[in-house]
Amino acid sequence: MSSDETTTQKLGGRKATAFYASLACMMVLALMDKAHTHVLGLIDTLFLVYAGANVMAKPKTLTESQPQPTTSKEEP
Repeated sequence: MSSDETTTQKLGGRKATAFYASLACMMVLALMDKAHTHVLGLIDTLFLVYAGANVMAKPKTLTESQPQPTTSKEEP
């Protein structure tokens, strides 16, 4: 690791940083005895929406360099 990396890069990216942040929030709430089911469910749902939105925003497309499967018939 170089010293030029940001904290987000050191933690593994935006999604990993969001996961660690949500985990820390849940830990603090549990330590304060405020970790109710609806609060933890909301944090979990918000994280899944964030992570899922990043996945859905980048659809996979075929590039020209990838060979397309072709079927050829040999003539007798």
